Order: sequence, then C-alpha cells, then structure tokens
Amino acid sequence: MKRGVTMTNYLFGNIVIGLGAALVVIGLIGVFRFRRFNMRLLAGSKIDTVALILIVLGAAIRSGFTWLTAKAILICAIVLLVNPIVTSALAAGRRKSYQELPPDQEGE
Repeated sequence: MKRGVTMTNYLFGNIVIGLGAALVVIGLIGVFRFRRFNMRLLAGSKIDTVALILIVLGAAIRSGFTWLTAKAILICAIVLLVNPIVTSALAAGRRKSYQELPPDQEGE
C-alpha cells in the first residue's frame, strides 16, 4: 500500500471495483441474452457508463488522490458526455436502416 492510504480506503476501493466488475458481467450477460438490438444497445451502454465509473472510482479511492486519479475522473466525465450521444446515434442509424428495407425483409 502507498503512504497515506489507509486499510479502510483499500478495502472500500476493492468493494467498489468488485461492484463495477459485477456490473460488467451482468451487462455482458444482457448483451448476449437479449435478442433485440435496442435491448442489447441498452445493456452495452450501461456497461460503458456505470461500470466504468465504478471501477475508476474504486481505483481512485484505493490509490488516493493523485494527478493520475484526476485524469481518470476527467476521462469518466468525458465518457458521461459522449456515451449518450453515441448510443442515440446508433439507435437512430438502426431505425433509419429499418425504414429503408422492403417490408418482407424487416423481420430479421
């Protein structure tokens, strides 16, 4: 352990990282289990946002506040801003591609 990091921080950080890893596993099960594209997209976007934030937050708690931690939190903020836009663009592209298909080919 680093200097200034208590055992409580280390333990709590590991718990938060474990929660993030559990959310990744649950989300991946959802991605493979759901049949519809929109539901798979929802599960994948939850993995990106919630699990990433929990894992980075747990690592920040575990290691203490450093410049590297600040950079990681900044990356999480960027993911929070960009991920809904990308998910919305993917859903809109899928919706548009369905509109262009003939009626007999829509039931993939």
